[in-house]
Amino acid sequence: MFSGKRFFVLILTILVIWAVTAEALMDTEEGWLPQKPEWMPDISHSHSFLTKYIWRGWNLGDDPVWQMDTSVSKWGLTFDIWTNYTFDSDKSDDNGLYQEFTEVDYTVDYTINMEQLSGVSGMDFPEVILPLSVSGGYVYYTFPNLDRDDKFFDTHEVYLGASYDCFLQPSFIWYWDVGVGKGNTDGGGDGSYFQFGLGHTFELAENGLSATIGWTTGIIDEQWTDETGWADMVFSGEVAIPIFNYFTITPSIAYSLILDRDTYNDDAENEFYGGITIGFDY
Repeated sequence: MFSGKRFFVLILTILVIWAVTAEALMDTEEGWLPQKPEWMPDISHSHSFLTKYIWRGWNLGDDPVWQMDTSVSKWGLTFDIWTNYTFDSDKSDDNGLYQEFTEVDYTVDYTINMEQLSGVSGMDFPEVILPLSVSGGYVYYTFPNLDRDDKFFDTHEVYLGASYDCFLQPSFIWYWDVGVGKGNTDGGGDGSYFQFGLGHTFELAENGLSATIGWTTGIIDEQWTDETGWADMVFSGEVAIPIFNYFTITPSIAYSLILDRDTYNDDAENEFYGGITIGFDY
């Protein structure tokens, strides 16, 4: 039987082969949009169509989803809005997730790179520190499919992270949910999630065509559970295909491996998922 997973892998393989052998589609040196003024922020917008929604090891829906992301950035400060829409087609099993927006997140992030800071401030940092970037931010999670009076309608999370610009791009992020109550007793996650990551991008052509492989693993400290322990390990891969100067088509695949099911109170499984993202940057 030709399963959906095999079909997805076949389509992904065709896209990768095409991407490796083709030039960027309709590439123009000058671009077809007006030159962006220096004062104008960077604008990004993307639409992702994925086979399912997996978040830190949790399966938040087996049905295909549409995820939209919009961000505006300037001087290291970024404002972002992210949404998740489910294509659940089983109306008889409607538990509040039937063909609607299930999540809307609002994020404020500030990231500073030591090399840039050195140039702006005139401070002479040691060479080994220059590739370091430090970021911090706040995320407001909302779940509009739930009633506003529901204790799980929204929650708040702050985070602090660091990354190092070298081979394998090591990174670390500490997410701290400051919702009320632990273990889902009073709403919110009220716990921490520590994520460690590695990755590498391979430039496949001078026109911007690239492939990225990544690995992350996490530790949960009573965030949306009453346990502390190893969480998930995710292996991922994607190919970025530039189109029309400002657009990128990115097919991707990922595998989420649960390291300790007791951490999730046996409410998580290994998951294979993937999809395609169409992005715009200006």
